[in-house]
Amino acid sequence: MQEEVKVTKIQMPFWNMVWFIIKWTLASIVALAILVLIFIAVMAIIAMIMGESIDIGNTVNHYSSQFHSHYHSN
Repeated sequence: MQEEVKVTKIQMPFWNMVWFIIKWTLASIVALAILVLIFIAVMAIIAMIMGESIDIGNTVNHYSSQFHSHYHSN
């Protein structure tokens, strides 16, 4: 059986609390930077996989030539 714990008061000097909050904020920034790098890496891998499967270069050239032939036919 689990016992319930309820915190009702924390006694901590003001400047210690300020320092704790600063460290917490810095740790959050580092954690966010790591998550962003992981996200970028995953998106780059997905883009490489998708780029190879749909051959982006030929698709862009195809639509580019259609655009130029349509609007520059005069």
